[in-house]
Amino acid sequence: MFDKSIINKTIRTLILSDFFLFFAVGLLAPIFAVFILENVSDKIEVIGYAVSFYWLARVIMVIPFSMLMDKLKGEFDEYMFMIIGTALMSLIPLFYLFSSEPWHIYLLQVVNGVANSMAVPAWRILFTNHIDRKVTGFEWSIEDVGVGIATASSAAIGALIANRFGFDFLFILIFIFGMISAWILFSLRDKKQFLKDLLRGSSDKGPLKIDIIK
Repeated sequence: MFDKSIINKTIRTLILSDFFLFFAVGLLAPIFAVFILENVSDKIEVIGYAVSFYWLARVIMVIPFSMLMDKLKGEFDEYMFMIIGTALMSLIPLFYLFSSEPWHIYLLQVVNGVANSMAVPAWRILFTNHIDRKVTGFEWSIEDVGVGIATASSAAIGALIANRFGFDFLFILIFIFGMISAWILFSLRDKKQFLKDLLRGSSDKGPLKIDIIK
């Protein structure tokens, strides 16, 4: 898919992970309102409140998380924020299986907003740090195209799956694709170096705390 001589391994991995994450999110996003109306509440305002809770949590937490990542030296903190945030975003659909009250949805939307405010800034920092400077526009455009393809295809596929197999099956599928995204991010690590960095913590000096392979 990518010319390895132009795009380094870290950027390729980040783009591929983002593709699977946006594919997972896109499976539900266009029909989330339908799920709420059919399974949680027939009140339309619940849909609006759910979206509001997500964005409030995201805008409240994204700046503190980003400032913390800027303050801590190296990339170990960004890497862990990205992994944890992506994993949380992937787990949330499983809890929709047991949601029957509006407050269940609101709580999950808050957690989703917090998880997103962890994963997205961390991903952007790592992408910016490792981008190939001579093809900056090209690599950002590849990311944009990947997200667009994932979102467009998953929107149609998610609706078909929900209609034919139900939302429960769809939530499990979203979880699987989300965890694939997290697993791809984990592959950035040299496993032995990962254990050393984990034990060493965030007190080290220097530009990097983890060895992200190019």
